[in-house]
Amino acid sequence: MKRLLLLLCVLTGLLFVAEGQIDKEDPFKKMDDKYNARLNQMNQDYEATLKRMQEEYDAHLKQMNVAFKRYLRKGFEEVVQTPPEVKPVEVPKPIEQPKYEPDVAEVKPADKLEPVVAPPPVKPEVVIAEAAAYSISPIYRIPEGTEPYSSNISVDFFGSIAPLVIDKRMRNLSLSSVKPNAFAAYWDDFTATYYQVYIESLVNYAEEKNLNDWGIYQLVDKTAAQIYSSANSRVMWSWAMLNQAGYQAKIGYSGSSVYLLLPFMQEVYEKPYYSIDGSNFYLMSNKKGISNMMTYTENFGGASKKIDLHLPFALNYTNESNTVVRKTTLPNETEPLQLKMDKTVMAFLNSYPQTVNTVYLNAAMSASVKETLYDYMAPRLQGKNETQAVTYLLNYLHSFEYKTDRDQFNREKMFFPDELFYYPYSDCEDRAVLFTRLVNELLGLDAVALTYFSHMAAAVAFSEPVEGYSILVDGRRYTITDPTYINAPIGSVMPEYEKYTPLAIKINNDSRLNNIWQMIARSVEQGNEGNIFIADRTVAENGKFMVSGWFSNTVTVGNRDYAAYGGTRDLWFATFDQGGSLEWFQPVGCTDNLFTQAFNVGKEGNVYALINYTGSVNINRREVARSDKAAHLILGLSNRAQPILSENLTFEAPEGKKLAFYGKYKADGTKIDLLSFPTDKVNFEPKITVDSRNEVVVRGVVGEIEGLTKDVPIMLSSATFSAEDQIESYMNNYSQQDVNRHMVALFSTLQLLSQNGGRISGITVRNLMNKHNPEFYKNNPDVYKSLLSMQFVINDGGVVKVETYKGRNVSLFSMKIKNNSNLQITRPEDNAYLVKCLNGVQVGKAIVWYDLNSIALAPNGEMVFDYDTDHTKRTVSIDEIIN
Repeated sequence: MKRLLLLLCVLTGLLFVAEGQIDKEDPFKKMDDKYNARLNQMNQDYEATLKRMQEEYDAHLKQMNVAFKRYLRKGFEEVVQTPPEVKPVEVPKPIEQPKYEPDVAEVKPADKLEPVVAPPPVKPEVVIAEAAAYSISPIYRIPEGTEPYSSNISVDFFGSIAPLVIDKRMRNLSLSSVKPNAFAAYWDDFTATYYQVYIESLVNYAEEKNLNDWGIYQLVDKTAAQIYSSANSRVMWSWAMLNQAGYQAKIGYSGSSVYLLLPFMQEVYEKPYYSIDGSNFYLMSNKKGISNMMTYTENFGGASKKIDLHLPFALNYTNESNTVVRKTTLPNETEPLQLKMDKTVMAFLNSYPQTVNTVYLNAAMSASVKETLYDYMAPRLQGKNETQAVTYLLNYLHSFEYKTDRDQFNREKMFFPDELFYYPYSDCEDRAVLFTRLVNELLGLDAVALTYFSHMAAAVAFSEPVEGYSILVDGRRYTITDPTYINAPIGSVMPEYEKYTPLAIKINNDSRLNNIWQMIARSVEQGNEGNIFIADRTVAENGKFMVSGWFSNTVTVGNRDYAAYGGTRDLWFATFDQGGSLEWFQPVGCTDNLFTQAFNVGKEGNVYALINYTGSVNINRREVARSDKAAHLILGLSNRAQPILSENLTFEAPEGKKLAFYGKYKADGTKIDLLSFPTDKVNFEPKITVDSRNEVVVRGVVGEIEGLTKDVPIMLSSATFSAEDQIESYMNNYSQQDVNRHMVALFSTLQLLSQNGGRISGITVRNLMNKHNPEFYKNNPDVYKSLLSMQFVINDGGVVKVETYKGRNVSLFSMKIKNNSNLQITRPEDNAYLVKCLNGVQVGKAIVWYDLNSIALAPNGEMVFDYDTDHTKRTVSIDEIIN
């Protein structure tokens, strides 16, 4: 926490940096006049269309609700229950943990790869999880007049209190009878309430805590249990609320009872289910063997999501009073390491249904566990070569106490990474989960999990050949490493499994140290330093590596030269094969400014991007979009780099207003739907998702785009204009508002830098600090000196570029700032700022470093730091730092 407190000091200084006086030719007056003229026209256009758009949106939602109510009256029919499936295990796991018995007479050759006996060789299976789909339903506009009906409710979420809001009229909702007509009447009554206020509080809490779909379901379920005593009332409310939140929940009934049925993105074990229109809907009741179940086939029009059990982000629970300490001892150590674990996190993980291995293998660790373990372990790995480091990790995992799930829990239970430390015993699957995570994130080596008929091990892709058993996955050789086989060296296989070829489960190896990504980054940046940057990266289902970024001037990639248009900043997209070799590199040029707001790839390697731009956008010398004002472009490129989608969104909103948009397209770019509507509150970031049918969903918000839709206004005459005076004028405005007094200066700086052309200097930093905090340089001389080493910060078309003195990287306590770092500044709502770190900024210690993703700043002085690939979050107050 201390190092994150210091981080704000660094960020504050970082945003105060640039060159001195702005051009005395008064370049801002023309910009400001043009902006004001455009603003007046925008207001007129907006008011003229606002009523029409609102009516269209309300009518669309009402139509869906009415159609679904009518369908409920006649759509129920009997379905047959399928018994619960058991996670595939052909024979029991070993009761005792196997120990390696070396045979000095036998040396396993490096090329001993093929199975000796049947079953026949099976091609290694590469498992890729589907992404969740989004619909119009997660976009919420809170209706007018909700205040008299809104009621705060504190929900017990596994030992932590979730502050939520409901429409108090919901407490009176009831089901008159267990019949289709009664279900339709309940839906009608439910949609007549302001259910949006609950969904808004639900989504806000889930985003704050990094909860996934399973967490949202649990919140809804626990809220229903708190509101209603009747089991049927709890099911009905949960069903209606989940549908309005975009999830394909169904109800079924038998006799006098109503049951909730949910579909999952992944296979779920130990729960009975019903196959409905090609999807499995699982019974969310502990009751088994329900006969004569009646349910329906079609889904509510506003619901498109299944429950995704993947847990990619670290759960954000940090209440000290809710922690429990567990100890773990590293190899060659006598004093155990103490890990603080949150009880809510552990109870939430324990609530999970048993599901596929990829969910556990790709799950995020809790921040407190990960950082404590990594900070302690990384120095002990430093100086070791790859095999020595992997051996160290194997020895560590071999030391854990072994017991099968049946013996410990009387059921199958695969652990998430945290749980290995929480419970006294673990088995082979649990070891593989933690081992592959440590290998990947601490050593930067790719790893896969290997499944046999009753066992799970792992394999590591070493840089050099290693003696022992190995397997080919995606054309790369992985050497088998078994974290359960006590004292077994790298390359060893338990004797009973030597005759079998395992299945390989690919793990998300997109770590900050990963060697494939490092190789790709080096190949792109070599010879192009300072001119090309990587912004987004991901892996397609076909195993290809997809990368995007931007470049300026002239760069050379794959022996070809590419020149940015007329000195502007252009985008690029590229595909690399499974070995990290470039397949294609496609620039996207613009006569003015552009940047990528969202990015994703399809199942076959198609690229999709949501781009903000002004000017003319060109691909291969062909114009694909043009706009003189800030606009959005939905761009799709095939896996052969050919444009397949170019939806140009030129509608705009005046200052202080926002328009939400939602578009859905087939993989080939064919439009399925495109909606836009006004909204005062938007609860999501611009995002692109690809659903299970390979359909692309794009959502975003049109409003003020910092750096594109507004230029620096003229507030002082050109003779006296300076960044320092401009910031002070903003400070006067914020001081009169309900803004934390320490946040005023930071907000004022961000306001200037968020505008196109906004810039300030190191001299400005010194002058403002000396004037408003004269003791700063005495109390923090190193910080004061380092801040002045940053040459300037300038917003150029929505991207804030940081250049340091003589191009040197700057180290400030727990923060590293590289030369040519890039930021974006946005305003998600009035009097709130979000600073996105696009690249070049890391936090950590001497050995372990994490990419800083963003910092959210609220007017009350609260700041939320988001860092690392698992989006770990830390909340601090600016008052703690200043004081």
